[in-house]
Parts: sequence; structure tokens; C-alpha cells
Amino acid sequence: MKDLRKDFDYKNENIPMPEGHLTRFETRLNLANSKSNAGVWLQKIAAVLIFGILISSFWFQSNSEVVHTTTATHEALHLNAYSAEFGNLEAFFKASISYELATLDYGNYEEVAFSYLEELEKIEKDYKLLQIELSTAGFNEAIIEAMIDNLQLRLELLQNLKLKLNELKTLSHEKDQTYQL
Repeated sequence: MKDLRKDFDYKNENIPMPEGHLTRFETRLNLANSKSNAGVWLQKIAAVLIFGILISSFWFQSNSEVVHTTTATHEALHLNAYSAEFGNLEAFFKASISYELATLDYGNYEEVAFSYLEELEKIEKDYKLLQIELSTAGFNEAIIEAMIDNLQLRLELLQNLKLKLNELKTLSHEKDQTYQL
């Protein structure tokens, strides 16, 4: 690298600063520090406020969900509240669903059965939502039909699961017989 000091008429002398330069420099430095301190304090206050708002919103949200779910379970109506025929139909479907669940034999196909049962739980949650909607909206044929369709769908799903499991067992049994020959 080239030393540029040789190119200029540079002397290694102390250049005198204008009078009062040091005091002006110190006052500007102190002023800048005080402004930055105020900014830091404002940032800290803003952070605490935001944190407080977030915590309180999560707290209120979780409390409202608890209140909503407890009131929702008390408001769920069954179909027999509107008609004895609807009540009998609901009881028949629920008894059939319970019977199908009780007589279910998974065998070696638990994964298949559990996938069906997970779907069945989702449909049952929808049914509970329909019950709550029926209690809030009052007698509504569309909701009642949706509830009955939901019950039918759950029963059909369980029957399809039984057929699928029997089919898989038959295929496995035939495969075992083929290997024995």
C-alpha cells in the first residue's frame, strides 16, 4: 500500500481546535445520551403494555371458552324434546351404534379400525353441535334432518368398518390357506 502522507504537505503537528469546541461536543454528547435513554424507557414501557395486553387477551379468551363449553353442554337437546317419534328414532340409532361398537372385532387391523373411529368421533362432535344449534334455534326441520342424517352416517360408517374388517380377515385367511397348500 502506498503511504499517502508523502504526497501531501502533512506535518505531524497538533491542530488547534476552535475555542469552546470541547464543551459544545460534550453538551451534544450528553443531549444525545439523554434522548436515547428516553427512547429506551419508552420502548420498555411499550413492551410491558403489549405483554400485558396479550396476557389479558389470552386469559379472557380461555375463560370465555370454558364458560361457553359449560353452558353448551347444558343446552344440548335431544330429539325427544320435540316429538316422541323423533325421540324413538334417535334412541334406535344410538342403540344400533352402541351395538355395532360393542360387537366390533378389530383383529390384526387396529389401524384401519382406529381411522374409522376417529372419523366417527368427528361426526359425533358435529352431532353435538347440531344439538346445541337446535336448542338455540328452536324447532327447525333442517337441523332435525341433519341430526338424523348424522346418526345414519355414523351407523353406516360402523357397518362399512365391519364389512372392511371381515373382508380383510377373509383375504388374510385365504392367503394363509394358499401358503399351506
